Amino acid sequence: MPGSHGPRPTMESIRHHVSRWSQQDLSTLAKTALVRLPRAVPMDALRITSREGPQPFRLDLPSRQAGRTIPLYVFIPPTTFPSPESGESTPDLGSYPVVMDYHGGGFYLGSCLEQAPFCARLCRELKAVVISVDYRMAPLDKFPAAIEDADDAVRALLDTTYTPGYQALRDGIAEFFRAHWFAALQAKATKDERRVDRVPTPPPLNINLDTTKIAFSGASSGGNIALNVGMHVPADLGFPDWPSPIPRDYSHPVALLLLYPALDLRQLPSERTRHERMPAVKPRKPGKQSLDDHLASTYVSRELAAHGRASPGLLDIATQLHPRAKILLILSGLDTLWEQSEAWDAKVRAEGRGADLKTMRYADRKHGWTTFPEVALNKEERRTRLEVLDECVKFTSLTWAGRDAVGVMEREDGDNVNAQGREKVSFEKARVDQEGDDVSVDSRDGDEQEGRDENVHPVTV
Repeated sequence: MPGSHGPRPTMESIRHHVSRWSQQDLSTLAKTALVRLPRAVPMDALRITSREGPQPFRLDLPSRQAGRTIPLYVFIPPTTFPSPESGESTPDLGSYPVVMDYHGGGFYLGSCLEQAPFCARLCRELKAVVISVDYRMAPLDKFPAAIEDADDAVRALLDTTYTPGYQALRDGIAEFFRAHWFAALQAKATKDERRVDRVPTPPPLNINLDTTKIAFSGASSGGNIALNVGMHVPADLGFPDWPSPIPRDYSHPVALLLLYPALDLRQLPSERTRHERMPAVKPRKPGKQSLDDHLASTYVSRELAAHGRASPGLLDIATQLHPRAKILLILSGLDTLWEQSEAWDAKVRAEGRGADLKTMRYADRKHGWTTFPEVALNKEERRTRLEVLDECVKFTSLTWAGRDAVGVMEREDGDNVNAQGREKVSFEKARVDQEGDDVSVDSRDGDEQEGRDENVHPVTV
């Protein structure tokens, strides 16, 4: 039976990858290594950073480009399989809702595995399949590569005519279930049964993804992508009309979970407003670009940064936001992206979609704090991190149930954070909880750091 990891890269693919990196200038190579290496998260580390699980498996999804695949990290809810003595030939897998997640990192760094605690929590609580998309990043792949990969993944979920990916996605998930059913049977078998190969091989399975219950989530640049999939973009700047991969006539509510998103890439990191309580930036020599400015520019040119797929916050809400989108917006105040999100919040309300937007403001939180390991957070940061995860679960669950998630949460949440909810609270008026701040870990300026019969003996993985 197959394992849970993707295929090993071929020598040809390795040579191709090395060749592409060798075409980058030394300055870009050095700067990319400087910011990426400290954030590298090996798969085995998830047993520490995401102890409760489930742990993801990798599935390589065919893309629109022949021969190229998009790595997906897929989280599956714990599942009970029938044992041989039960007389059941196949498990009742039911139908799984789907959350598709996009990691942060400014489009030039970051990893799906950083999002594992968040994705695993959604998987457990919502009993959903959660798919984290390992989209292409700069400096090797420039705009709109990341958005194209996001589109391909959404089409593989929703579009039955999308031949490269629709069936491949379902087959890959079904094969994972089958492999783990076989592993569970082997673990339960006696030593003699295993030695004489008497452990039954499970039959092929079918997986049913419930496409009436979908959600898209992302932090920072991932929030940019999560909003992108819910927007229709008209022809502009040399690009043709670019519709949302969610069909316009899709009739079910779609939850968009946007955590401190980057909505306007026209601003380089150094051009964003910094709150006075954020660490000061070391002055640069005239004509010298900051590290973040340099790497941000390797993703999208200044001209194309104004395109709606690069900066979805610029798009018209009334005509271009999907009519069934329901949005949870999480803001962190000690973050250069706060201002963009506040402007977008006001725009959504001014253009008539305020009833579909729930905004929660954490004025004393740093950019990316919900993705930091618990050991790097103080007591209050850990509390609000868990609170955000709870709110994401609640918002998605209410949306899938067909309820008014925004209205319900506005009534139930109250003002459990001084700068939270729809109330506009200034930095100066927002409470600053000093408890444990001496052990807080600083982010990099918010610039994208970011029941069965008991005789059946079921087996569970």
